[in-house]
Amino acid sequence: MKNVAFFLSLFCLWLTAAVFPASDASAQLLLNEILADPASDWDGDGSVGSKTDEWVEVINVGATAIDLSAYRLGDLSGGYSWRYGFSGTLASGGIVWVTGTSSVAWQSANGYTAAGLSLNNTGDTVFLYRIDGADTTVADSYAYIAHEVLDDRSTGRSLRNVSEWQVFDARNPYSGTNPPVGNGCPPSPALPNACGPLVPVEEKTWGAIKGLYED
Repeated sequence: MKNVAFFLSLFCLWLTAAVFPASDASAQLLLNEILADPASDWDGDGSVGSKTDEWVEVINVGATAIDLSAYRLGDLSGGYSWRYGFSGTLASGGIVWVTGTSSVAWQSANGYTAAGLSLNNTGDTVFLYRIDGADTTVADSYAYIAHEVLDDRSTGRSLRNVSEWQVFDARNPYSGTNPPVGNGCPPSPALPNACGPLVPVEEKTWGAIKGLYED
């Protein structure tokens, strides 16, 4: 029984590490999904706008809630040209969805040019910055290329492997083979990226697994 208990605790540790990266403040909040070329009314205002309907999603992959007030969104525009500033707290597993409309509202309220998220359709890099006193660091970033962002394609992390990105292309299928490839799933704003090909798992019997940890 002692060996079984040891295996179960080890398995839980492995599962946490496989799904979530390190949970220190700089790695706890990650970019999760990006849609840079909208062809639909994503923000629900009754019209489609290239500025207002593009969006970025972030997720708390840590085990505890996180204070969002230190985090900003930016892109390759140069310097610290903030596109959005977060506020409040985010529970473990929680998601914040930032539309272009939200970005414009935040910029206007904080004295910045109301440029929105300004995501380039031919390729860009989205940065998630963390401000700690006088220090500003990159908490996460993702560089996307043109095929990831054609009309209503989003690109996002695989739920089963946070280091892998996929094109969510149900609304505009991508038939190419350049990575990241399409997964046939729709964009999932404000929701976990739950649709996509599963990672193959090698099957083992319980007896074979226990045998790995027996004295």
